Amino acid sequence: MQRLAEASGFKVGQQVTVLIETKGADHEDIEHTMPAGSAGIIDSIDRYDNDQGIVFTVVIPVDATNERCIVNAFDELDGDITKFLAAKSTKEPS
Repeated sequence: MQRLAEASGFKVGQQVTVLIETKGADHEDIEHTMPAGSAGIIDSIDRYDNDQGIVFTVVIPVDATNERCIVNAFDELDGDITKFLAAKSTKEPS
């Protein structure tokens, strides 16, 4: 495995919008379903030598305090990452 700082126009630490519904358990093993459009942050980007290829690991907060989160991984077997993640705009509204 090789750690990457960026891939496919995304960077580790970048805020993103998750474009699909995601499910997972938080640190207390409580299951959560997050709707498409949820905010997330890229925790890591790794390149594997197997069929997974590049894997984007995304932390998705489930509450406003960010104390509860789920983690989802999207890899090249799932398809193009832009079907799952979009860069969150940092521009100020005009």
